[in-house]
Amino acid sequence: MIQTTQKHWFNRLGTPPARLLMRLGIHPNSLTLLGLGGCAAACWYLLATRNLAVFVWLCLACGLIDVLDGSLARVSGTTSKFGGYLDAMTDRYFETMVAVSVAVVTGYWFWSVAALSGSLITSYAKARAGLEVSVSNVEWPDLIERTERATIYLLGLGLSQWWPVRPGGHDLFYWALVGLAVGTHLTALQRMARARRLIAERSRP
Repeated sequence: MIQTTQKHWFNRLGTPPARLLMRLGIHPNSLTLLGLGGCAAACWYLLATRNLAVFVWLCLACGLIDVLDGSLARVSGTTSKFGGYLDAMTDRYFETMVAVSVAVVTGYWFWSVAALSGSLITSYAKARAGLEVSVSNVEWPDLIERTERATIYLLGLGLSQWWPVRPGGHDLFYWALVGLAVGTHLTALQRMARARRLIAERSRP
């Protein structure tokens, strides 16, 4: 919901560094791929060292790059449909690589798969609706979007390393995954209900 309703705020925040990147001659699509490469390197580091605390900071750095590519495209006047498509596709790879790598280290496979599947289905719900009728991003301010998912995931992962409490016998990351698994599937159902309404309204002759 934050990503949709507060998009103008994120755009303003990313404008100054985006202008610097533009002066350096960096193309938005190159920045998008750099973020994906950084994520792959971070996941490799995690699997090699099992250091979750450092991994959180590496993911935050990659997430910053992911935010800036869109800002760079806007300030440089190089926005394109393929750029948006590439960004969306790399986001899905980002989420998948992180979820699988962390599941390998933590052993939380069930809830990791549940949260990841909810995330991917949520993203697909809007994309598939767009194939049926015209939709706008501002029409989808849903419960848990990508910004909320990333925040909950990394906050839970970080707190599990720096604040070792274990409510119910599990660390805080475990409970973050449970919350994400439930929340993302509820969001998917929310989007399906909205898609049903929009398709019915916009398919009328």
